[in-house]
Amino acid sequence: MKRVIFALLFGASVALGDNMDDLLDKIKNGGQQEKAAELARANKFLSERNNAAALLKSAKTQYEKSQARGRELASKIDANEKLNDNLKDELKNRSGNLNELFGVFKQNAGEFKAETDDSIASAQKPERQNEIAALADMRELPSADDLERFWALRLEETILSGRIERFDTTVIGLNGEKENRTIVRLGAFGAIANGEYLVWKNGSVLASKGQPSSSVQRQARSFETAVSAQSVAIDPTRGSLLDLFALQPGFWERMTQGGAIGYLILTLGAFGLCLGAWRIAKLQLIDGSLKRQIVNIKTPRKDNPLGRILLESKNAETALDTELNALEKGQAAIKLLAAAAPLLGLLGTVVGMIGAFQTITLFGAGDPKLMASSISLALVTTMQGLIVAVPLLFLHGFLRYRSQTIGDRLESACV
Repeated sequence: MKRVIFALLFGASVALGDNMDDLLDKIKNGGQQEKAAELARANKFLSERNNAAALLKSAKTQYEKSQARGRELASKIDANEKLNDNLKDELKNRSGNLNELFGVFKQNAGEFKAETDDSIASAQKPERQNEIAALADMRELPSADDLERFWALRLEETILSGRIERFDTTVIGLNGEKENRTIVRLGAFGAIANGEYLVWKNGSVLASKGQPSSSVQRQARSFETAVSAQSVAIDPTRGSLLDLFALQPGFWERMTQGGAIGYLILTLGAFGLCLGAWRIAKLQLIDGSLKRQIVNIKTPRKDNPLGRILLESKNAETALDTELNALEKGQAAIKLLAAAAPLLGLLGTVVGMIGAFQTITLFGAGDPKLMASSISLALVTTMQGLIVAVPLLFLHGFLRYRSQTIGDRLESACV
């Protein structure tokens, strides 16, 4: 047992001795390698340090050059800015008149566009509107060609404004329907077609809502077919006056503005006229029968005043008075109506003025349209009263004269 243990220990010591030799060799060799690596790192560091110093020196040199170059460029920039300012001032001085020209051109082009938009000559030359709009919307100085074209367009408009020409175009009627019609353009003021006045609005030829009197329309219709010089009425406002015709009320529309009092006046006037017409016809029949009775005086008839008086020979004077009074029948009523009509008109005037003052009290006098109905009542009733009174007065005078004439003839025949 002891021998075995000893043998093991001896073998272990032998093996351990071999390993230690190897370890020592490795340590010696490793130390030398580390020294060599350390030396190599030191040499590399020194080399890199020397290179860094050289790079730093080169960078400083480059920086100094860049600073000098920057100062040189800054100096050139300052010089260029001064030169640029001088050139701007020179350009401003030289282009001062051109800027003024551009302003004048811009203003005139805008005014000309508005003028042509309102001219019916544009219906004959629709293609020019886009060109005029382009000139008016320019944002840069116009060229010589632009100025020349603008002058040519203005000259063309002047020439067209002084001409009366016939051409075909689309017309929008009062019912809103479009139709192709041959129209006669009256300068730049308007146009006519078959006696109907046309206006130019919103880029279209329209039939005017308001038309002048029939005599003016007949004159226009005759002008369209005339072969020689002939006068014709025009609207110098290019449609504004024609629009007023549309707003102007007609006779019956004006009569309705008188209200209840106006209707009463017109009713009384109609009654008076009917009564007067009936009395005129009656007196005409009496006069005819009286003349026939005078011719046949010996044969009295009851269809005439003289015949009835002859049949009442015993009471001739009473019968004569009765017949004379019958001749004047209805005249008092007509006279009363003639006197009452202006008074009713005055009543309407008072009522209308009261309404106008009430409107002023409630809403002020800022808007005259609020008082228009009351003022119309005040004025229209006065007009209606006079319109009714004047004819009734003449009618009463005529009836009185006619009855007196027949009465004188009747009295002479009775005597």
